[in-house]
Amino acid sequence: MLVIGVMRMKNEELNIIDRFLYKLLICSFLLFAVVIFDKINLIKIENARQPFAEHANILPFIQKINKEGILIPVEITDQVSAPTYQIYQNSQIITNGRLVILNDYQGVENFKAGVVVKIMRREGMYEVTVKGIDGYEYVYDNLETIDVNMYKFVKSGEIIGLPGSKNGKNFFRFYVYSKGRPVDLFS
Repeated sequence: MLVIGVMRMKNEELNIIDRFLYKLLICSFLLFAVVIFDKINLIKIENARQPFAEHANILPFIQKINKEGILIPVEITDQVSAPTYQIYQNSQIITNGRLVILNDYQGVENFKAGVVVKIMRREGMYEVTVKGIDGYEYVYDNLETIDVNMYKFVKSGEIIGLPGSKNGKNFFRFYVYSKGRPVDLFS
């Protein structure tokens, strides 16, 4: 009976749905095999994933083709708002970054226009990384709450969250990186 079914399949072409289902079955099997091989440490998916973890900065390209908001109704500028610049410039220097103390419970303002590429939560506090239009990664650490999500475009001066507080002071840590190395924008 099975032989007759196989012989009949050879004589008949598979329709589009059957071909799709076969391809889906094969892909599912391959994906399942890769996950199992990773779990038993036969292969390391992390090594293959690492090159794809870098986020390409397409904002300068979009800025060039989006003159006057024709394609995307958002003004993409690389200018830092003056009040935001003052807040960050007057902050305290810490290892590889700045400690920004806010007078009252005001929101944490994004320094330079960019896209949110990473959000981490550690010990109840958030760390948000924004890939700026200039290629730098701006890291905001010690945020109590966040008002952004992954891949959201944020302008300079836009609130990204609320700072954490300790001993009656509201503060967050601000770091700038270029290709993994710390950068001081204010020296």
